Amino acid sequence: MMAATTGRDHGRAWQRFRRNRSGLAGGVVLLFFVAVAMLGPVIATHDPTEQFLAPATGGVLDPMEPRDTGKFEAPSGTHLFGTDQLARDIFSRTLEGLRVSLAAAVFTVVVAGGIGIAVGLVAASGPGWLDSLLMRGTDLAYAFPDLLLIILLRAALGDTFFGARQVLGVDAGVLLLFLAIGFTAWPTMARLVRGQVLAVRETEFSMAAVAIGASPSRIAIRHWLPHAAGPVIVEATFLAPRAIFAEAALSFIGLGVSPPSASLGVLISDHFQFVMVQWTALAIPTAILALLFLGTQYLGDGLRDALDPRASR
Repeated sequence: MMAATTGRDHGRAWQRFRRNRSGLAGGVVLLFFVAVAMLGPVIATHDPTEQFLAPATGGVLDPMEPRDTGKFEAPSGTHLFGTDQLARDIFSRTLEGLRVSLAAAVFTVVVAGGIGIAVGLVAASGPGWLDSLLMRGTDLAYAFPDLLLIILLRAALGDTFFGARQVLGVDAGVLLLFLAIGFTAWPTMARLVRGQVLAVRETEFSMAAVAIGASPSRIAIRHWLPHAAGPVIVEATFLAPRAIFAEAALSFIGLGVSPPSASLGVLISDHFQFVMVQWTALAIPTAILALLFLGTQYLGDGLRDALDPRASR
């Protein structure tokens, strides 16, 4: 009976989400960017780090002046988004930057979700003194400025993972950056899970599970956590744009992804000072970052309204 009710609830939630045009549009935009990022190595026209320097007066031009005119190359059939100040293909670098931004979002959701769910469950199901201790720690982490904490963690973690420059073929500095971003985002998730569990721990089905001898961990995972699934999913969609923005902001000020790797924040930072030379070099990654941010935000709004009928009234 419970499974049938849950299925009907899921069906109604899907119907409500389909009627939410902005949420549906956000989901389509996000799926499009995910597909493009996954196909990036296939559709990229050039190596993101390759320089297309032109010969001049018996040699190659200065790297800061990759063309005879000393300007960026405008979008063309050879370079769809043009080239940057180092004569690198902006289209290929934008695809690489899109993958980095999406990876930051996924990694942050996994790290923040794992820590937040664990802390919230333990706080709500444990003794009162443990609940108070964990919540005071959560309040302290929540009160600390996110960007400042990320910068401090980024400086403390460095660019190597136990001395290794790469982990599973991925730059260790990038993974540590994602870890720092994720570690600052868990307090909201912890509060949310704790509130959801406290709302159902005294219900009849919880008391029945205790009466038949179910262990606290089994009750928490099998009975309480599923009731928090909807709000957790919604919160995860709101964490994603925060992670994307944090990565872009850190890369913009030079504390994020290290050269020659690209991210949307790195592209915006590199091209900002040359906006009067070739405005499309700045406009394209900025527009992609804005669409990615808005897409995840609208998707989160749509899921919230669909999963919580009271929010859509």
